[in-house]
Amino acid sequence: MKIIKNLLLIFFFVMIGAGAVWYIMEYGPLAQEHEQHTSALQTEQAEDEHADPQYVKLNEAQLKANSLAIETAAKANFVTALALPGQLVLSTDREARISSPVLGTVRSAPIQIGSKVRAGDLLATIESAQLSDASARFLSARERFALSQSVFTREKSLWEKKISAEQDYLAARGALAEARIEVQSAQQSLMSLGLSEKSARELKAGSHLAKFSLRAPISGTLLSKDLTIGEAVDSEKPLFRIADLSVLWIDLAIPVSELASVRVGQSVWVRNKSGQKTQGSVIFVQPELDPASRSGSVRVQINNSQGDWRSGEFVDASIQMGEPKLVVSVPQSAILMIENEPSVFVEGAAGLTPRAVVLGSRSGDRQEILNGLSEGERFATGNVFVLKADLGKSEAAHDD
Repeated sequence: MKIIKNLLLIFFFVMIGAGAVWYIMEYGPLAQEHEQHTSALQTEQAEDEHADPQYVKLNEAQLKANSLAIETAAKANFVTALALPGQLVLSTDREARISSPVLGTVRSAPIQIGSKVRAGDLLATIESAQLSDASARFLSARERFALSQSVFTREKSLWEKKISAEQDYLAARGALAEARIEVQSAQQSLMSLGLSEKSARELKAGSHLAKFSLRAPISGTLLSKDLTIGEAVDSEKPLFRIADLSVLWIDLAIPVSELASVRVGQSVWVRNKSGQKTQGSVIFVQPELDPASRSGSVRVQINNSQGDWRSGEFVDASIQMGEPKLVVSVPQSAILMIENEPSVFVEGAAGLTPRAVVLGSRSGDRQEILNGLSEGERFATGNVFVLKADLGKSEAAHDD
């Protein structure tokens, strides 16, 4: 028992000694010195991480080779714009599809596709038995009318002098009325075949009209021609299409939320895929919504008197919304996303470094900057994704 008691005392004193050593190591001067040293190392590492800013250094030649440019931020008039895609189309108010009003055979068609024509220019000559019959009927009716008018004048005079019976006078008057109706009917038939009232009246006796001159109803450009010499034609087949290309339309689908802000007369900037720009205006706001998309529709008109724009080409339209304001703005090509934040590469003493910015309104290809870029600072624009890629390479090298 005595031996066991001694062993327990020895174990007790060993445990007390171990506890004292642990306390000194954990809370004593050496522990505090170790903690200060560790904290200093962590601070130094953090400073090292931020001591090497994220810069990309490029000279003028490198900027040019990578399609980059440096611009200076400045305040300028900025108008909020609603950007919408669209397609140029012909103005239906200035387009004509021409068919032959008579049955007949094409004898000539001198105008070529692409030619400029004026209203009244000859498009084709068509030989028509139908027109010949109609003109013969009109001339015959006109002769009968002239004869009936002469008989009526004579019978009226005789009746007034009590020489002729009233019955003869009334018969002559009835015949004149019938002859007048026949002439008017024959003239209407000629006019329905495309002959003008003046041309019908100028027809001379014995000159049966057999050839019809098909003429341009409007001035413009001949866009299509679908006939050949000797071909039989009728009123069902369109032979020519003419359009005035000096004005083009763009029909834009617009969100309902923006529809109330669009008015007839508002300015619209239009740009095609090659970068060509022009200014147009809103000429019509559709009062009804599209039943399928539930969106509104706006029609824009542009001037194309120089022929620089083509019907059918796709364009980007920017409808100006509101009054101009003085702000700092940058091209869309200057902005990219870095760590889920819109950023701009700003020029510093050591090179170009990304900086997060707060975006405002957009107008065409320019973006308002609310915060993050000041007037007078220089920034990169163009192929800025090259800078982001170079930045990634630098970070990878730094991590190694």
